[in-house]
Amino acid sequence: MTFDILLFAVLTLLIVLLIMQNRRRRKEIELMQGSLTVGSEVILHAGIKGKIVSLSDDEVEIESAGSKLRVVRGAVGKVISAGEK
Repeated sequence: MTFDILLFAVLTLLIVLLIMQNRRRRKEIELMQGSLTVGSEVILHAGIKGKIVSLSDDEVEIESAGSKLRVVRGAVGKVISAGEK
């Protein structure tokens, strides 16, 4: 009986920790995508690197290798800082 309760408590704790971690990660991604500015260098989830040329509410236009791509903000995976170049 006590083993069942202990097992249930551990599983509940693991689920709660996973949910909290997922919320934190989602919030960090939303903050990063909300703080995009023209001129920032980004990497898309597809692995494409480029510089932001223009922004709208839900789309980002990047220039990569001489061509321009228009993608949704959710496609931006990472902002490249000056130290990572």
